[in-house]
Formats: sequence, structure tokens, C-alpha cells
Amino acid sequence: MIAKQRGMHVSGICLTPLSALLLSLASTSLMAEPLVPEDAIKLNLQVWNLSVKNLNTGPQPYRYGNSGNVFAGAEMDMAKLAGIEGASVSFQYVFFPWMRGEGQPSQDSWQGKAGSFFAGAPMHNDIDSGYLARFTWNQRLLQDRLELVAGRSNAKQHFYMSNCNNVVTCNDPVIDNSTGILPFPYGSWGLYSRYRADQGRYVHAGVFESNPQHYFKDTKGFDWDPGDASGVSVLAGWGAEQGFDQTPYAYHYELNGFYNSAEQTDPLDGKTRRGSSGLLFKFRQTLAREGDVGVPEKAWQWFGSWSWSADDMQPFEHFAEVGITRLGPFNRPQDSINLKASYLRLGTRQAQWQEQARLLATGENERTRRGVSRVELNTHWQVTRHLALEPSVQYIFNPDNFYNPQAPVSSNGAVIALEVMYDLGTALGL
Repeated sequence: MIAKQRGMHVSGICLTPLSALLLSLASTSLMAEPLVPEDAIKLNLQVWNLSVKNLNTGPQPYRYGNSGNVFAGAEMDMAKLAGIEGASVSFQYVFFPWMRGEGQPSQDSWQGKAGSFFAGAPMHNDIDSGYLARFTWNQRLLQDRLELVAGRSNAKQHFYMSNCNNVVTCNDPVIDNSTGILPFPYGSWGLYSRYRADQGRYVHAGVFESNPQHYFKDTKGFDWDPGDASGVSVLAGWGAEQGFDQTPYAYHYELNGFYNSAEQTDPLDGKTRRGSSGLLFKFRQTLAREGDVGVPEKAWQWFGSWSWSADDMQPFEHFAEVGITRLGPFNRPQDSINLKASYLRLGTRQAQWQEQARLLATGENERTRRGVSRVELNTHWQVTRHLALEPSVQYIFNPDNFYNPQAPVSSNGAVIALEVMYDLGTALGL
């Protein structure tokens, strides 16, 4: 008589005790909670590339420049990971491939060949191979009304400093040259807080390390020693914002004051003093729309900026801009077209210094024109779900010589640009 082997049956298959034990463990493992909860860590990966062409303005017309950015980041929900309610950790590192025309000093790079601020500013001098843009602890309190952020970040990640619906030329000369903020996306030590009241109103403030040495020394954002900082940038203000999910006529208004404690140098006589201050105002308002609920397929908005520096040592006195946006042109709800006009006023001492520098370099006693203006047409074209293009053309009148003060006065002319943005992370299913 043959003895029967003891075991258990699963769907007609006889399992030995050892096999049954392994199956039980595997089933328990499959049903157990994963080590990292679902959606606790959200990854993002964006690939951008900016190409600019100087058509017929600046000290050296017909020049070309290129700047690539790869944004790699993660958002970690600490409530899901560690049970800390309202907390998260943000990380972002930016790589700078495909560079052409970058470098310091600026007069030797593409910016210097373009000459004026409006022409040269679209392409930043990303002189390092990469930089830590953000590494912060974020905390929400008081039923999410209070937001606190501490760590390494850039002020432009917290304040409403880009309102013109276009990546390429949404630049402000006072913000870039008087606040002490590092160029975006370069991060530095910072503390930021925002309190949200009812109806989209809020107050906020932040203090950020002003340390351009870390930018010039190619530290890649991992030199966290504030010992060589030039000072701090303090910003505070009031805002009101409601999206299309809250009101049919979405809007955003923000007024900020700033103080930069860094040492300021007079361009004329080289004298120095501490501190510089000013005001920053930006807005966007929906004027008309089609449909009463949700995001409209078509709408008209207008936007504007005004910034002012109270310090006569600064290169620019004030900046003003106004524009109109058409959302959903040509029956394409995800696209937009923008038309804007800008005016920039050079500081008196900056204009005189440019005249002196030009006279010494060329022997030409040309007067620097303090009023610079431009008109610009740009568009956002959502080609596919993941790919977007933003072409632009700007025509500059009375261009300044901000990036190349020793060159002869430039003639009026145009600069064209194309920003390509690809959401690689979403395309990969991150």
C-alpha cells in the first residue's frame, strides 16, 4: 500500500507543507502595504531648450545663442511617509546642457553681442553644468491657511514675478538687477511664509541669502556656507488670486516691497553704501470669456507690471509693461497669443557711466538714451500633451548698452526666440 503524501489542494494541485508555507508567505507579502505609500513621492522631469537669434540690433547683429535646461525633481509627502501632517519636502536639480553663447563677463557672450537688456536677458548665462534649484521643507498649518518654507530655493519660486504667460521674455530689469535675487533657477538659503485669508487674499514675506559668489564659483548649488554672502534680500507684500475654479473671471494681483542689504557701488565714482529698496507690482485679469463654468475654451485677459528702484546707484529707475492675451485662439483651448509693450527707464548715473565707458573705448561722445521700449508678440502652442512651443519676436526701440557699455550705441532692431518644453516625466509615466 502506498502511503498518501499529506498536503493541501489548490485548484486541484496538491501542495506539500513547504510549498503551502511559501505560497502563504507570498500571498501575505502581496497583500501587505508597500514600503512607500502610493503617491507619497511624485517625480517630475522637464526638458526645455531656448534658442535666440539677434536679427539686426546690438553691437554684433546676426548672432545666435542656445540654452538648455533639464529640470529633475521630486515632491515627498511627509504625511504619507512619516505621519507628519501638512508637511512635504521639495527637491529640484537643474542641468544646463546644449549651451552656446553663455559665459562671463557678459560683454563677451551672446548678451554682450545683443547689447541691451531687453535683447540679452532672455538667455541667462548658465555658466555651470548644473545647479541645485530647490531643497526645502514645506509645512502647512491652520487648516492649510499658513504656509512655511525653509531651505534652499529661489525667491521667484514663491513670489508672483512672472505674469506675462511666456517663459522667454517675462523678465523684469529691476527684479533681475536690484533685488539681489540670484538668477532663476539658482537656489540659496531662504525662509518664506504665506497666510491665505478669504476670497483669495494673502500676505506673504521671505528672506533669501544673496550670494552671487556661489553662482560665479561653479559650486553646483552644494556650497551651503553663507560666509561669503553679499547680504540678504527681503521681500514682503499683499496679493489676491482666484482661478477659474473659483470665479468665472480669474485674476491675480500682487504688490511687494523689497530690501537688498548688499553693498551697492556707484557706477560713476565707485563709492559704496549698504542697502537698496523698491516696489514690485504685477497683475493678470480676465476681461471676457465664453462659457460661465470652469476653464473657458476662449477668453481675453490683460496683464501688466510696474517696478521701481529707490536707489540712484541702480542701473534702472523703473519698468512698466502692459499686454493682452487671447486664450484659445483658432479653436485651440490650450494655446494662447500675447501682445505686449514695455518701457524701461535707465538711471541717470548708469547713463552717464555708459557715456564715459563708450568715450574711453571708442573715442565717440554719444549720448545714452535713457528711455528704452519694445513691442513683442509671442504665443504658447501646445503641440501634443507633452510638447509645447513658445516662439516670440520683440522689436526694441532706443536700445541701451547694459550688457556692453563700451560698444557704440546700438540701432533699433529685432530679436527672435523659441522655447521648446517637453514634459518627459509624464511621457515616461512618472
